[in-house]
Amino acid sequence: MDSGPDTIKISEIFESLQGEGPSLGEPALFVRLALCNLRCEWCDTRYTWDFARYRYEEEVRELPIAEVASRILASSARRVIVTGGEPLVQSEALEALFSQLPAEIVVEIETNGTLSPSSTLLRRVDQWNVSPKLEHSGEPLHRRLKPEPLRALLATERAFLKLVVRADADRREALALIDELAWPRSRVCLMPEAPTPSLHAERAPVVAAMAQGLGVRFSPRLHVVLWGGERGR
Repeated sequence: MDSGPDTIKISEIFESLQGEGPSLGEPALFVRLALCNLRCEWCDTRYTWDFARYRYEEEVRELPIAEVASRILASSARRVIVTGGEPLVQSEALEALFSQLPAEIVVEIETNGTLSPSSTLLRRVDQWNVSPKLEHSGEPLHRRLKPEPLRALLATERAFLKLVVRADADRREALALIDELAWPRSRVCLMPEAPTPSLHAERAPVVAAMAQGLGVRFSPRLHVVLWGGERGR
């Protein structure tokens, strides 16, 4: 019988503060996985998947799962944030990784919500940060919105909807998605699409006002404000 993978494709591993969403400011170890199933025009981690622009050999390391688990356990942070890329592209490897972590390690996964998590992942992950893409991502509707995975994540009651918006023009689309999914507004965040501090300063007040008007959370991008989106921060 196949025992599953013993390696996982990694982009980078680093310690920082959670820069987005409901656990904003929490110390964490970030495990950024390579590969993604979407191609968003404004993606700020293209080095995880755009191997026409970046060299796969330089950007991706295939590490033993046991080694990654050891690095997580050695970190002083008791929260691990698995991001990407799209982590669920490597679901089987994640199951193997998480099986080596004690329950007291808090696990967050950042996902675009287009791939259905396995029952094992649904049970183990403490917090899902779900970011379905809006029209300005450049992805067609049939690729960027998948109702079945979104409903499965919503049913955990541990999933937060994190919508990336640019301007007040995105309000109607964001509201329609929240209502269509019947996602509780107490677990919805709006966040500005802003890769630089200057653009964040310009867009954040607009997005904050939108969030207030819709009765949902506003999330800044702390890593952009503090470090300008520098890699490994």
